[in-house]
Parts: sequence; C-alpha cells; structure tokens
Amino acid sequence: MASIVIREYNPDSGALLGNINVLAFGKIIAGTHTRVKVIDIAFNDVTNVGNIKLGLISNGGLTVNPSPEDILPDGTAGSGFFGIENSSDFNNVLSSSPLNRHFAGVNATITAGDSYNVSIGNRSETISNYIYLDVEIGAANLGSINGAYKIFFDYS
Repeated sequence: MASIVIREYNPDSGALLGNINVLAFGKIIAGTHTRVKVIDIAFNDVTNVGNIKLGLISNGGLTVNPSPEDILPDGTAGSGFFGIENSSDFNNVLSSSPLNRHFAGVNATITAGDSYNVSIGNRSETISNYIYLDVEIGAANLGSINGAYKIFFDYS
C-alpha cells in the first residue's frame, strides 16, 4: 500500500528540517504575507508516481482568488492570495520573497479533476518537486485561521 511523507525544508538553505503532519505558518500580521514554506512529498512502497496535483480544499475564510488572471497550464494564476510554485531543484530565490503564482480558487469538489488543482512535477520517480507555499492575510483577518490542502496522485 502506498504511503506518503511530507518533508519540510529550510527556506534559506534548503536543508531538510524533518517530516511534518501539519503545515503551520505561525503568527502572521494582518495585511502581510507569511514566510514561504518549502515542502516535498516522498511516496513509499511504490515504483512510480505521476500526475501529482495539490488542491486547496479549505481556505479558512480567507479570500483565495477573487479574479484569477494569467492562468498557466499547471493551473496556477498570476493573481491571488494562496501562493504556490514548484521546482525540481531547490530555489532559494523563490523561497525568499512572496510567491508570484497562486491557486486560482478552492477545490470545492475535493476531486483530482477539479480545475483549481495545481500540477506538481517530480524530481524522481517517487519524490515530488519542491513545493513553495505562502498565504497573504488580508488586513481585516484577525484571529486563528485553519485551511487544508489535499494531494492527488497516480502510482504503480
């Protein structure tokens, strides 16, 4: 049976910080961006993984993307508040400032075929690309907020 491990990396050096079960952005000042989180997904007990997609399935009440613009084939938009990018090599330029690509919307269907999922490449047969995530918090958003991402993939 396939299993996955989410691993977090230091956004400055690319050093592996460890495996995570929860992606915590920490305390954020309203009206600002979170620090970029860098993760990857390692797939165990499989030979090959492909068609990896990441969906934002809960936005915690934050605006995701009121008017998606410049949507690329990978599903990312040039506008929005939930940043996402990926690369096959660690890229500290991406992780050092707010991301330029974003989720175009929430995957309300919670399915692999939802148009708001973002395609993620592989850097090996069983490891995803590095995934960069950030969130821009609106000035009116105060208090604790929880959201959720879901990983979709094919394997053999």
